[in-house]
Amino acid sequence: MKSALFILWMSLISISVCAQDFTSRFLENHKPDTNLTCVTISPKMMQKVMKIDVEDEDVMMDMISKLKSMQMLTANVNGQKYYKEALGVLNKNANRFKPYISFEDKSQNFQIMTRKKRYTIVELVMLICEDDKFTVINFTGNMSEDFIAKLAKSMEPKHS
Repeated sequence: MKSALFILWMSLISISVCAQDFTSRFLENHKPDTNLTCVTISPKMMQKVMKIDVEDEDVMMDMISKLKSMQMLTANVNGQKYYKEALGVLNKNANRFKPYISFEDKSQNFQIMTRKKRYTIVELVMLICEDDKFTVINFTGNMSEDFIAKLAKSMEPKHS
C-alpha cells in the first residue's frame, strides 16, 4: 500500500512539473538572475493591464473570465539576450507552441506563440523586446481567436 501511494505521489509531482507554463520554465533556467522580475496578475486585473478599448464590455469580461492567470516577466537590461533565449526555448518546443503573429522594426521585436489542446488555445506567450528591454506576457486558460486578435491589435506599434 505504501509503495502504491509513493508511486501515485511521484506521478503527481512529475505531472505538475510537466504542466508548468512558459514563464515558469524560463524563470527556472534563470533562478539566480536578479535582472528578471515576474508578476502574476489575476483575471480581474487583466482588463486594466491590457489597456484594450472595449466596445462590448460584457464580451471582454466573458473572455477574461475564462483565463486562469497572466504572468508578466520583465528585464530592463540585456533585452536582446533574453529575447533570443526565449525564442530558442519556444523553437525547441515547436511541437507545443505554434507561431501566431510577429513583427520587427528597428527598435522592437514582437512575437505571439500559442499552445492548443485539441482545438482550444490554452496558453499564449507574447515576447517583446523594445530598446533592449525584455517582456514576456504569458496567459493561461481558455482563449478565443477574437481575444488574441484584440490583444495583438493593442500591441501593434504606433507609427507617426
